Amino acid sequence: MIEEPQAKVPDNGEWRSAFVSDGDTPLVHAASMVELPNGSVRTFWFAGSREGAADVAIHSSVFDPQSGTWSNEEPVITRQQIAEGWGRHVRKLGNVVPVLDDDGRMRLFVVAVSFGGWAGSRVVVMESFDQGKNWRFDGVLVTTPFLNISTLVKTAPIRYSDGTIGLPVYHEMAGKFGEILRLDKDNQILGKARIGHGRKAIQPLVLVDSPSHAVAFLRNENEPNNGFLYQSESHDGGWQWDELAYSSLENPSAALSGLAMAEGHWLIAANCNRIERDDLCIRETRDGGRSWQERWTFHDRERWRGEEMTEQQFSTLIHPELNSDVPPEDPSRLLDRARHNKCDGRLGCEFQYDYPYMIRTRSGDLHMVYTWNKTAIRHLWLKADSAAPNSNEE
Repeated sequence: MIEEPQAKVPDNGEWRSAFVSDGDTPLVHAASMVELPNGSVRTFWFAGSREGAADVAIHSSVFDPQSGTWSNEEPVITRQQIAEGWGRHVRKLGNVVPVLDDDGRMRLFVVAVSFGGWAGSRVVVMESFDQGKNWRFDGVLVTTPFLNISTLVKTAPIRYSDGTIGLPVYHEMAGKFGEILRLDKDNQILGKARIGHGRKAIQPLVLVDSPSHAVAFLRNENEPNNGFLYQSESHDGGWQWDELAYSSLENPSAALSGLAMAEGHWLIAANCNRIERDDLCIRETRDGGRSWQERWTFHDRERWRGEEMTEQQFSTLIHPELNSDVPPEDPSRLLDRARHNKCDGRLGCEFQYDYPYMIRTRSGDLHMVYTWNKTAIRHLWLKADSAAPNSNEE
């Protein structure tokens, strides 16, 4: 039996914003979050000179909801640290997904590559007994009989009533598809369930809205891409899944996140168009996906899509986004990083807001982090204890 959601959506429309990362590294990406026992939120992401570089490490910061501030970011896991614990070469690190167990131990599932590209990934498990400050190598998930490669993580785990977890994973070699791994506290795989039977669907987001029912949305990797997410449902606690079908949600083959608030009541955070990652919104359904509305829109740069934008024009447009409730330490450094990451001397500049990750804390607050122009991790926070009309942020 799968644990059900318990809380409702806050009525407050005033999302607060802050930058989690401080621009120390040229590139950051793929943040994730977990709530700590005291109500704080710890975030993880990978950071380095570029994606896949040898200097990429896992960075982290902690959000204090009482003060509304983030701690200084720190590298908490390095490529060398994993290599030493594993006893083999580690070429690069990628996505991470945290889990806090009932006994206080924290597990971090880390995508690690020894050879080749992301299709050669394995999922390494690190463990911490001080809420994510210090880590030690725990093991590697054995997920496939063929060299145990091509398994990656991205989206939040689900919890079963017996204390086990369901870890959504996906594969990128000899077909692209999603699965759920059911893991015990020792990271032994008790079972696995394939989500759909297509071969072009990755990064499954699994939303549980009753003890037996779950819905999964998956990123569409078909070429050419028709611009819609895949969808599948399970009616037996996640063991069997319907055949993949196209949902009604537009998406440019980009990562997504979401929450089940109640039966048939879901929130999906994603890029909300069929072409580019230049917008970001949260969509809501209250009828099990038969109809959707855009509940909150945080970025929408469609009007500039396809234009030859200069670095000066790009800087002018994104500068207001630095005016967060908690401003970055060095806005000029973030602007320089963003221009470097998103501007090309021949092709001009483009916007990018992607890889959202949402959680709901015990207080009922909603938190979302995402990658801002490949340069910073940005945080959005919606408190549950106040009310205001819905608002949009440009």
